[in-house]
Amino acid sequence: STARINLRLPAHLKARVEEAANRDGLSVNAWLVRAVSASLDQPGGRAPARRETRREGSGFTGWVR
Repeated sequence: STARINLRLPAHLKARVEEAANRDGLSVNAWLVRAVSASLDQPGGRAPARRETRREGSGFTGWVR
C-alpha cells in the first residue's frame, strides 16, 4: 500500500532533485522514495531530530466568528 504526502521543497532543491531523477532515469517520486529509503537504511540511519518551531504559549485556541 502507499500513502500520499505533500512535500514542499525550496525551488533550488527541487531543481536538483529533478536533475538527479533524470540522470537516473526515474520519476521524481521514485527517486525520492529511493533517497528516503537509502537514508533510513544506512547504519545508524534515522529520521532527523524533530525541531520545535513554536514556543509555548504562542498559539491560539478557541472559536472565532
